[in-house]
Amino acid sequence: MNEVRSLITNSANTTFTYEENSDKKMCRFGFYTKMLLWQKITFWACIALFIVIFLAFVIIWVIFPLVFMNQISIQRFFIFFNFNDPKNPDFNHPENYGYKGVANFYLTTKNSKDDELLSIGAWLLIPDSEINNTVIRAHNAQTVSELLQNTKYPIVLYLHGVACNRIKPMETYKVLRKKFMLVAVDHRGYGDSGPNVTPSEEGIVNDTVQIYKWIRSQTKNNIYVWGHSLGGALAVHSVKRLKLENIVPMGLILESTFTTIREEIPATQIGKMFSWLLWFEATVLNPLETNGFHFKSTTNILDVDCPIMHLHAQDDFVIPWTLGKKLIDVAINEREIPPQGNVTYHIFGKLGYGHTGLTSDSNIPKFIDEFIGLCRDQNKQKG
Repeated sequence: MNEVRSLITNSANTTFTYEENSDKKMCRFGFYTKMLLWQKITFWACIALFIVIFLAFVIIWVIFPLVFMNQISIQRFFIFFNFNDPKNPDFNHPENYGYKGVANFYLTTKNSKDDELLSIGAWLLIPDSEINNTVIRAHNAQTVSELLQNTKYPIVLYLHGVACNRIKPMETYKVLRKKFMLVAVDHRGYGDSGPNVTPSEEGIVNDTVQIYKWIRSQTKNNIYVWGHSLGGALAVHSVKRLKLENIVPMGLILESTFTTIREEIPATQIGKMFSWLLWFEATVLNPLETNGFHFKSTTNILDVDCPIMHLHAQDDFVIPWTLGKKLIDVAINEREIPPQGNVTYHIFGKLGYGHTGLTSDSNIPKFIDEFIGLCRDQNKQKG
């Protein structure tokens, strides 16, 4: 009998415990059953939003840096942005874009490593004062050669930045054509230069050096190099390379350019999205350098042996003017002046010029004239 009473007591205790747990569960989720429909919808919407935000964080700030670290093609795209603007360009008909006195031509360059030949597209833009007296008979290098030989103007080799081709910098061309005979080239991988060829710093610099030497072979006039943005970094590197062959341009003009790619990337709008990450250096900056994306202008500019002029706007949100100022400080303080050439720096206030509009400033023609005069004086001092 005692055993039976013990069995019943245990069974009762077990049943009570189950019912007690059930009551607790009901109390725990009871708030949901009492919620109105709109409250339930809001509840689940908040949960869904949290999941979306979490997944977005993982994809953007974890997965993408890891993919970037291991994909050189993605790194190359974000460095060069080599797509056409304007799209579907017709380089043989400059008049379609409002240009007059322009000859389209192509030069052949050779890779330094494998001797592969590459076709580089370029425009020759005749100075404004010579347009009405010049007839362009054909779009080819021979025509350009004759025009270079006959002009009385100095020559400027223009290197554009990213996300464009040689058609794009119209406002800059308008200013330069008042002072120079202008040769504007598309870097390999841009426009119609080397179709299906991937751009690289070394490759573009190698092309630019050969193009400069070709221009030099066609004329005895003074030659300047002008580089905008990434084109400025390429210009500095190219002038350094020319020095190895005892070739020194008359002057170097840099527009809205930077110090090194390692310092520029965190300053871009995209870079700022990732620069706070603890793994930013390991997944973004270090792989870029490992794969040859250096653009170390602060080092290259030390071997520039001609006068330098740098133009930069304070409201440039692509390349901060502080990077341009830092580059010029290196050129001033770590080069031998005057033997290596004087340095001129013009900073424009917040006038709405941004990254590409400062050549529309009314002072630019005067600054160019002053720089040309400085370069002439410097050349006289060299004897």
